[in-house]
Amino acid sequence: MLITILMASNLTSVLIPIAIGGGSALLLGVLIMITVKIFSIPVDTRLEEIKGLLPGANCGACGYSGCEGYATALHEGEEPNAGKCSVGGADTAAELAELLGLSKPDFMPKVAQVLCQGTCENTSKRYEYTGTPTCSAATILFSGPNSCSFGCLGLGDCKVVCQFDAIDIVDGIARINAAKCTACGLCVAACPKSLIRIVTKHQDAYTVRCRNKWPGAQTRKNCKVGCIGCQRCFKVCEFGAITMEGPLAVIDPEKCTHCGKCIGVCPTKAICNGLTGYEKDKKKN
Repeated sequence: MLITILMASNLTSVLIPIAIGGGSALLLGVLIMITVKIFSIPVDTRLEEIKGLLPGANCGACGYSGCEGYATALHEGEEPNAGKCSVGGADTAAELAELLGLSKPDFMPKVAQVLCQGTCENTSKRYEYTGTPTCSAATILFSGPNSCSFGCLGLGDCKVVCQFDAIDIVDGIARINAAKCTACGLCVAACPKSLIRIVTKHQDAYTVRCRNKWPGAQTRKNCKVGCIGCQRCFKVCEFGAITMEGPLAVIDPEKCTHCGKCIGVCPTKAICNGLTGYEKDKKKN
């Protein structure tokens, strides 16, 4: 009997501390949960939603360091324009505007354009280049091997950086596939000759596809389709859309009415309207 009493006493002495400890832990847990609920900071998931809508190309065409930078600027209200992502296009612009409560932007499709027609047929070689097969390397050696030192070298620096397989090297020069081009601008930065620009994608856009600054006689010797600075297009344009940068004619697309007079008077066919034959074929495909 005595043994039974002693065992019960020992069990009680063990259980009581356990009960007290368990109760204290439970009470502390409840207090912690209440404290967390009261003082917790709401998580803003909108930034992740914005990043989820962007394509993740990180090309910098929007003017920011990448999709993360653009998303942050939109989220913080520092950037009011939801239509700066050329890769995402009109659909992304509309989705961002809806998410952020911004007005739907008038998204204008754009495309990269190579300002050179100096194919193997239209130009020649001054020497045989055997160095590193990149445009940036070839440019260092007397501006490259082509007869026109301002023209496309066709070694594909732009093609290498293009994430969308929108650039081919055809007949010795870079060609843009307008159907695949997203106007991200990576090719613009990669071209050591500054021959690529981003333009509004317009079927009838007129462009002087040449960047050479030589006098006319020298241009004729080195390229069959280069601008010779004759100013015929400049004189015939009634809308002030053509200006002369030294011996080079330049067309302002905002002023151009696509009347066709400049094309009619250009003796070297340096002025093109709309997409080139190559670009039109690729767009169909």
